[in-house]
Amino acid sequence: MWPPVSGSPTQITAAQPSLSTTFPVLGPERLTDLAALARRALRDPPTEHDLGVSLFTPGFPVTVRGDPTVGVVASCERNGAGHVRLLMVDPSARRQGLGGALLAAAEQDLADFATITTGADAPDYLFPGVETDQIEMLCLLERRRYERAEANFNMVVDLDRLPPEPADARLAALADRAELEAWTATHWPFWSTEVLRCADRDRLMVSRDDDGVAAVCCWDGARSGWVGPVAVRPALLGQGRGRSVLIGALHRLRAAGATQADIGWVGPIRPYVDTIGARIHRVFFVYRKAL
Repeated sequence: MWPPVSGSPTQITAAQPSLSTTFPVLGPERLTDLAALARRALRDPPTEHDLGVSLFTPGFPVTVRGDPTVGVVASCERNGAGHVRLLMVDPSARRQGLGGALLAAAEQDLADFATITTGADAPDYLFPGVETDQIEMLCLLERRRYERAEANFNMVVDLDRLPPEPADARLAALADRAELEAWTATHWPFWSTEVLRCADRDRLMVSRDDDGVAAVCCWDGARSGWVGPVAVRPALLGQGRGRSVLIGALHRLRAAGATQADIGWVGPIRPYVDTIGARIHRVFFVYRKAL
């Protein structure tokens, strides 16, 4: 998510009235350029599709500022708080203060909120925080008075060692959409957007029982190649009912040519270890600043 950036702004001066006016707002017509910058700047770049969904979905406004040839920042509001969703700087433009200037511009865009958080802004997040090996970005955040709030992590699974595909999970169909919308609104409203997006793209496994939808599992949702969320009807929690949809989703990824998959932003660890032998893979720090 975050490239190494350091130093003080070198091209922004106090005489300029606003950092946010220095960096123009970018629209979806620059999506291809943004994806190219991500490939240059990030070790684990989102795909063009991932960026399009995350940054330019109608109804989920995100402010994207900068110049895709050198650096960009994206910020948004979620659940009444400000979030910096993405900050990336081309390797050729680093250590010149550009990352700090972009972050300051995002803070200005979010000045009406009580707090600003780095990443962790479901349902259309790109990263669940700042990865722990991004030392210079972590230092930049601390210099700007962000405080470490919590940690999130991904797990990884090798797809060549999956259990057999279960018979009681199937791909969600168009006819299921209204039922899935009602099911998530009742049980998991926080995940409704991701579930419905994945259902629309044939990226959702569903299992049923006599009471209707029992469990669902998304893949290629927030990020291509990532699995989750896995959602089970609350009355069935602890009964292993998410197992079939999880394994079914992983088989679909393997059939598409993947050799491993990230389980994104994991909650409980044990179900993924017991079911598919997953291991903790990447850790992300969430930083937060009170304004």
